[in-house]
Amino acid sequence: MQNLNQKIKLVVNPAAGSSKTAKKWPETEKKLTNIIGKISIEFTKEASHATLITRHAIQQGYETIIAVGGDGTINEVVNGFFENAKQINPEASLGIIAMGTGGDLVRTLGIPKNVEDAATKIKTHKIKKCDLGFMKCQSLNGKPVTRYFINVADAGFGGTLTNLSYQSTKVFGTSATYLIALLKTLFVHETTPVEIKVDDSFSKEQVVRSVVIANGQYFGGGMRIAPKARIDDGLFDIVILGNLTPGEVLGNIHKLYNGTMVEHAKVQNLQGKKVNLNSESEVLIETDGELPGRLPASFEILPSVLNVIC
Repeated sequence: MQNLNQKIKLVVNPAAGSSKTAKKWPETEKKLTNIIGKISIEFTKEASHATLITRHAIQQGYETIIAVGGDGTINEVVNGFFENAKQINPEASLGIIAMGTGGDLVRTLGIPKNVEDAATKIKTHKIKKCDLGFMKCQSLNGKPVTRYFINVADAGFGGTLTNLSYQSTKVFGTSATYLIALLKTLFVHETTPVEIKVDDSFSKEQVVRSVVIANGQYFGGGMRIAPKARIDDGLFDIVILGNLTPGEVLGNIHKLYNGTMVEHAKVQNLQGKKVNLNSESEVLIETDGELPGRLPASFEILPSVLNVIC
């Protein structure tokens, strides 16, 4: 633990939480400055802007970057710690004020959703050396894409689910928004043959509903898909949701949330450092609630690479 006596940049997504962040910002800013002290603030204006703000801030000497928003905002900020596949400043730290719809990463990290409590954690500046995932895939236009992620990547059901949740008005609240999107996804997403390779220990083509590459435990607005995942153990938890019927998914929704879905007979749970996925069908990928592209894709764990205040 050390005192927070550094240049601090807040990267704020005003659209986070169905634009509630913008509405509450004057009050939120006052709470943050009262606890943390002097801070520099920038607001995102478009997709990927948080990455550019973060990258520029670290290059200017900012040592603590605080992401204010949801899982997608955090993902963009995390990607801003890197340029040309290299970390700009390995000593720089990530802080989080959760203001978005999902809030899955902060569940794993134990970061409070209350602004004052989260700001107090940032002020104490207790660091956890966290792993990151590094992914290579194809964009929907077939162009190569690289992406870092801190929480979860998901090929299949989760990609379709994220796509549909984007289309939701999110007027029903966090859990309801994702649950409604999940139910819609069941009727449009089909199980698909996917080639799965994990390190040198597992290689198989099988019909799956989804393949989840988990660094954190939660995704989809509170679903505890990988209950044994640790964000600092140097390993992915790979959860393969097999040929589950829509009825089987509906009958086990509670297990998705309470962390026992991994015990289902059609679900496999592996660990590994490298994962390769391929399919002849179009399979969408989501990383931390964002949609970077589709299979084929490779995933690699980067151990203890990011300082996170939690």
